[in-house]
Amino acid sequence: MPLLLTVHTVLVSALSVGATLMVTDDEPTTRSASPAPTQETRNYPGDATRENTAPAVPPSPTPPPAPTFGIGDKATNSGASVIVNKIREGDSYEYTDFRETKTKKAPDGAKYVIVETTVFNDGSQPFDPVCGGGISMGLVDDKARTFNNVDNVYKVKGNGEEACLNEVQPGFKRDAVFAFMVPADAKPAAWAFSGDRNPRTATLIRVAGTAV
Repeated sequence: MPLLLTVHTVLVSALSVGATLMVTDDEPTTRSASPAPTQETRNYPGDATRENTAPAVPPSPTPPPAPTFGIGDKATNSGASVIVNKIREGDSYEYTDFRETKTKKAPDGAKYVIVETTVFNDGSQPFDPVCGGGISMGLVDDKARTFNNVDNVYKVKGNGEEACLNEVQPGFKRDAVFAFMVPADAKPAAWAFSGDRNPRTATLIRVAGTAV
């Protein structure tokens, strides 16, 4: 679910009592009509609002917080702590396939951004930082666009083919490398990660202007 980093929208719904006004040409009468035996007289959220009642206006979305961590800083999220060591860009990246190193070339108009990290397990349960997408919640560029990992990111050189077989145990650390395909003119701004893989609570690490 791209960082795309996530912005919450709060919807406000109004509860009101619907009123029905009966107008006739006859003389006013004091006799009130009883509801039919099957008529529903209770009110529920979503009933029609009163006439002339202005609709509720939802508040403006709250923008996500600006990243407070940078290259070399240790950031923690739900038991996973990460230091981003290096950001690099190129028209290809290397990966391992059955212990053979291969090269993946970017298509025309695209490039790869590689995020090299060290991941610490500061929680109480083992986890794998790259298997199944891992802890990465995406790369965000200067236009606030979020990009997902490349497929099979665990094969990216630096992770090793055994990545999905050896989880990081509590109290241990491991290097992890994440790769993203972005437009050739994209400028990386931040990388997002989450220890519980929840994009709504992801932590952002500032990487703008650091790619080599």
